[in-house]
Amino acid sequence: MQIEKIISIFLIVILFSCNKRGVECSYVKYEGKAVIISIAVAPANESNCPLNPRKVLFAFIPNDTTVRNNYIFKNWSDTAALTINGGTNPSQLFLDSLDITVGKEFMCNRQEITQGNCTPVYFQFTGINLNEVNGCR
Repeated sequence: MQIEKIISIFLIVILFSCNKRGVECSYVKYEGKAVIISIAVAPANESNCPLNPRKVLFAFIPNDTTVRNNYIFKNWSDTAALTINGGTNPSQLFLDSLDITVGKEFMCNRQEITQGNCTPVYFQFTGINLNEVNGCR
Protein backbone atom coordinates (compact mmCIF):
# COMPACT_ATOMS: atom_id res chain seq x y z
CA MET A 1 0.00 0.00 0.00
CA GLN A 2 2.89 2.38 0.78
CA ILE A 3 4.38 2.00 -2.71
CA GLU A 4 0.99 2.91 -4.24
CA LYS A 5 0.93 6.14 -2.20
CA ILE A 6 4.45 7.00 -3.35
CA ILE A 7 3.54 6.33 -6.98
CA SER A 8 0.37 8.42 -6.63
CA ILE A 9 2.29 11.34 -5.13
CA PHE A 10 4.91 11.05 -7.89
CA LEU A 11 2.20 11.17 -10.58
CA ILE A 12 0.56 14.20 -8.95
CA VAL A 13 3.90 16.02 -8.81
CA ILE A 14 4.47 15.30 -12.51
CA LEU A 15 0.99 16.54 -13.42
CA PHE A 16 1.37 19.77 -11.48
CA SER A 17 4.92 20.44 -12.65
CA CYS A 18 3.73 21.08 -16.22
CA ASN A 19 3.61 24.82 -15.71
CA LYS A 20 7.00 25.12 -13.98
CA ARG A 21 8.42 27.86 -16.18
CA GLY A 22 5.22 29.77 -16.76
CA VAL A 23 4.69 28.04 -20.11
CA GLU A 24 1.36 26.33 -20.35
CA CYS A 25 1.11 23.12 -22.27
CA SER A 26 -0.79 23.15 -25.53
CA TYR A 27 -2.07 20.15 -27.42
CA VAL A 28 -3.43 19.31 -30.83
CA LYS A 29 -6.57 17.17 -30.63
CA TYR A 30 -7.49 14.28 -32.92
CA GLU A 31 -11.11 13.25 -32.42
CA GLY A 32 -12.14 9.65 -32.68
CA LYS A 33 -13.23 6.63 -30.71
CA ALA A 34 -11.67 4.07 -28.41
CA VAL A 35 -12.60 0.44 -28.99
CA ILE A 36 -12.12 -1.88 -26.01
CA ILE A 37 -9.94 -4.74 -27.27
CA SER A 38 -9.25 -6.72 -24.10
CA ILE A 39 -10.13 -7.02 -20.43
CA ALA A 40 -8.02 -9.29 -18.21
CA VAL A 41 -7.03 -9.69 -14.59
CA ALA A 42 -4.67 -6.82 -13.78
CA PRO A 43 -1.04 -7.67 -12.94
CA ALA A 44 -0.45 -7.52 -9.18
CA ASN A 45 2.59 -5.24 -9.60
CA GLU A 46 0.57 -2.38 -11.15
CA SER A 47 -1.52 0.34 -9.52
CA ASN A 48 -4.84 -1.42 -9.01
CA CYS A 49 -8.20 -0.97 -7.37
CA PRO A 50 -8.27 -3.34 -4.38
CA LEU A 51 -11.23 -5.49 -5.45
CA ASN A 52 -11.14 -7.46 -8.74
CA PRO A 53 -8.84 -5.10 -10.70
CA ARG A 54 -8.86 -5.40 -14.47
CA LYS A 55 -6.34 -4.44 -17.14
CA VAL A 56 -8.33 -2.86 -19.97
CA LEU A 57 -6.74 -2.17 -23.34
CA PHE A 58 -8.27 -0.03 -26.06
CA ALA A 59 -7.39 0.96 -29.59
CA PHE A 60 -7.88 4.58 -30.62
CA ILE A 61 -9.31 5.10 -34.10
CA PRO A 62 -9.37 8.69 -35.38
CA ASN A 63 -12.54 9.85 -37.14
CA ASP A 64 -10.34 10.68 -40.13
CA THR A 65 -7.66 7.99 -40.29
CA THR A 66 -5.52 10.12 -42.63
CA VAL A 67 -4.65 12.39 -39.66
CA ARG A 68 -2.27 9.66 -38.50
CA ASN A 69 0.08 11.10 -41.11
CA ASN A 70 0.00 14.37 -39.13
CA TYR A 71 0.85 12.83 -35.75
CA ILE A 72 3.76 14.55 -34.07
CA PHE A 73 4.59 11.36 -32.16
CA LYS A 74 4.15 8.83 -34.94
CA ASN A 75 5.79 6.05 -32.90
CA TRP A 76 3.37 6.53 -29.98
CA SER A 77 0.91 3.68 -30.20
CA ASP A 78 -2.83 4.21 -30.57
CA THR A 79 -3.29 1.20 -28.28
CA ALA A 80 -3.21 1.99 -24.58
CA ALA A 81 -4.53 0.98 -21.17
CA LEU A 82 -7.74 2.48 -19.87
CA THR A 83 -7.05 3.61 -16.31
CA ILE A 84 -9.00 5.59 -13.77
CA ASN A 85 -8.00 8.36 -11.39
CA GLY A 86 -4.73 9.10 -13.16
CA GLY A 87 -3.28 5.62 -13.60
CA THR A 88 -5.15 2.95 -11.63
CA ASN A 89 -6.51 -0.23 -13.18
CA PRO A 90 -10.28 -0.19 -12.56
CA SER A 91 -12.33 -2.74 -10.67
CA GLN A 92 -14.73 -5.07 -12.47
CA LEU A 93 -17.57 -3.31 -10.65
CA PHE A 94 -16.48 0.04 -12.13
CA LEU A 95 -16.38 -1.50 -15.62
CA ASP A 96 -19.85 -2.99 -15.08
CA SER A 97 -21.23 0.37 -13.93
CA LEU A 98 -20.23 1.96 -17.27
CA ASP A 99 -20.93 -1.13 -19.39
CA ILE A 100 -17.29 -1.30 -20.47
CA THR A 101 -16.93 -4.58 -22.35
CA VAL A 102 -14.78 -5.92 -25.18
CA GLY A 103 -15.92 -4.44 -28.48
CA LYS A 104 -17.63 -1.43 -26.89
CA GLU A 105 -16.79 1.98 -28.40
CA PHE A 106 -16.41 5.29 -26.55
CA MET A 107 -15.78 8.82 -27.78
CA CYS A 108 -12.13 9.62 -27.29
CA ASN A 109 -9.51 12.15 -28.36
CA ARG A 110 -5.80 11.65 -28.90
CA GLN A 111 -4.00 14.72 -27.52
CA GLU A 112 -0.44 15.49 -28.65
CA ILE A 113 1.67 18.19 -27.06
CA THR A 114 2.68 21.16 -29.21
CA GLN A 115 4.09 23.42 -26.46
CA GLY A 116 5.36 22.92 -22.91
CA ASN A 117 6.81 20.08 -20.87
CA CYS A 118 3.76 17.97 -20.06
CA THR A 119 2.79 14.46 -21.07
CA PRO A 120 3.57 14.12 -24.79
CA VAL A 121 0.49 12.07 -25.72
CA TYR A 122 -2.62 11.17 -23.77
CA PHE A 123 -6.09 9.89 -24.56
CA GLN A 124 -9.11 11.78 -23.31
CA PHE A 125 -12.39 9.89 -23.00
CA THR A 126 -15.16 12.41 -23.53
CA GLY A 127 -18.30 10.34 -22.95
CA ILE A 128 -17.45 8.67 -19.63
CA ASN A 129 -15.92 9.84 -16.35
CA LEU A 130 -12.67 8.00 -15.60
CA ASN A 131 -11.89 10.16 -12.56
CA GLU A 132 -14.76 9.23 -10.29
CA VAL A 133 -14.20 9.87 -6.59
CA ASN A 134 -15.39 6.34 -5.78
CA GLY A 135 -13.97 4.74 -8.91
CA CYS A 136 -12.48 1.78 -7.06
CA ARG A 137 -15.74 0.73 -5.47
